[in-house]
Amino acid sequence: MADTGPAPRLHHAMAFDSMRQRVVLFGGFGGGSLGFNDTWEWDGEVWAQVGDTGPRTRGDHAMAFDSVRQRIVLFGGWGFSGELNDTWEWDGTEWIQVGDTGPSPREGHSMSFDVVRQRVVLFGGALYPAGTLFNDTWEWDGKDWTEVADMGPVSRCNAAMVPMGTQTVLFGGYLGNSFAGDTWEWNELRWTQRQDIGPEQRCCHAMAHDSTRDRVVLFGGYGTGALGDTWELPNPTDQ
Repeated sequence: MADTGPAPRLHHAMAFDSMRQRVVLFGGFGGGSLGFNDTWEWDGEVWAQVGDTGPRTRGDHAMAFDSVRQRIVLFGGWGFSGELNDTWEWDGTEWIQVGDTGPSPREGHSMSFDVVRQRVVLFGGALYPAGTLFNDTWEWDGKDWTEVADMGPVSRCNAAMVPMGTQTVLFGGYLGNSFAGDTWEWNELRWTQRQDIGPEQRCCHAMAHDSTRDRVVLFGGYGTGALGDTWELPNPTDQ
């Protein structure tokens, strides 16, 4: 693998462009007043910087790949002037701002692409320093954001959300003074809680869908401290 590429950072976002077979990384913070608005791509062997214009410097934003329109969609995050609510798309060559209305400004929200309805799904997030947490659900159709639910998981930020089959799966998050350990599924119309015994409560973990084995894989996060455990969630239709 590589030890050269983007400068050390945290609170960046990444998404996989399955059409171009590239992992795309944008932004983040390096500590103190050091922030980034650079765009990098990983081709499996090397990192290449492909942009330093587009969205302003930010962290705790979210990105998802729209496989139908072949665009990576970016929304929100925290910049030096506060939380943001702008929407951008990366087409493999440049960033284009496509919206500045829709969900309210926020950071720590979760996004995933619903391949059935061909929509980017956004859930939750936070607005600081007020400490406001959100539990609204929005969908982006390539032109407009539409709020589609305000019921389901309780308000939270820094959860993880991935597609699995016809569902979108969400786990965990930060509740303001505690952590969540619940699993929810978005089925195009409503949220349904899965009655699973699984990972302990946590936030800031990472999840991905293993499409070959049809499993959601979860690693790490923060709960009773920094966590290093690995879990898998099978698709219930396979059981």
